[in-house]
Amino acid sequence: MSHWHTDYLSHPLYQPLCALITKLPLADWPGQADYDRLRQLAAPAGLPAGLRFCCDLEAAAYYETHIADTGEVPTRSGNWHDWFNALAWLAWPLSKAALNARHVRAIRRGEIQRGPRRDAATLLDECGIIVACAEPALGQALDDMQWQTLFVQRRDAWGRQISVHALGHALFETGLTPHLGWCGKALLLAVEPDFFALPEAVQREQLDSRLASMLADDDWLASPRQLWPLPLLGIPGWWPDNENPAFYQNTDYFRPSRRAKSSSDTL
Repeated sequence: MSHWHTDYLSHPLYQPLCALITKLPLADWPGQADYDRLRQLAAPAGLPAGLRFCCDLEAAAYYETHIADTGEVPTRSGNWHDWFNALAWLAWPLSKAALNARHVRAIRRGEIQRGPRRDAATLLDECGIIVACAEPALGQALDDMQWQTLFVQRRDAWGRQISVHALGHALFETGLTPHLGWCGKALLLAVEPDFFALPEAVQREQLDSRLASMLADDDWLASPRQLWPLPLLGIPGWWPDNENPAFYQNTDYFRPSRRAKSSSDTL
C-alpha cells in the first residue's frame, strides 16, 4: 500500500475531483465508513440509487453486471485506481452509469469477450478526457494532430474556446507521476462560446448529461479509434516546460501521425 496524500490536487487534471475531496478531508486511506460518508455528502444528481463503494468486495459475477444488479462497486482498500474510480462515479455520475449500462447490454447480447465497442467504452472509462470546443478549427487541429497550431499558435484559446475535463480514472492514477509520454484519449464535444463563462461544475454537468445520452446509442463510439490521442503535458498550464515553445519540438511525444503507436496504449 502506497502512502496516502492529496498533493496531486494542485494539478489541473484533478479539477473535477477537488470539490469532492474537500468535502471529506482524510488523513489516511478511506475505509468503508469514509466511502459511505463521501457518497452521502456528494449525492450528485443522476447517481444510481443505492450505488455504494464496497471495500474489498469480490464480485460474484462479471464486474459490470455485478454493479448493475446490486449497486455495489467493488473497491480495493489502499488502491489509487479504485479510489479515483469512486471519485469519477461522483464527478461523472450519468456517464459512468451509461458506460456501465453499455457494457451490460453487450454482455447480455453475448459479447463476453470485449469487441471494438466494449474496448472503446473501456478506453473512455479508463483514459478518457473530454475536450469541449467552440471553434471547429481547433477541433480539426486536434483531429489532425497539429500540435503547433493547438498548443502554440492558438495557445490563448485554451479556457476561452477549448478546454479539457478528465473522466478516466486511470488518468487520475497515472497523473500522480506525470512523465513524457503521458497521453489521454480525447473525445471532442462541440459547445457554444458562452459555455466557457460557466462555472467548472456546471460545465461538467452539461458534458456529463450529453455524454450519457450519446453512450445510450450502442452504434455511437463503435471503435477505440474514434478517441484521439492527446499529449497531456502539452496542455497550457499542465506542465512548466511547455511555456517554452521548443518543448513541442519533441516529435517522439508530439507525434504527427496516428500510424505510430500511441503512448496511451501503455496505460
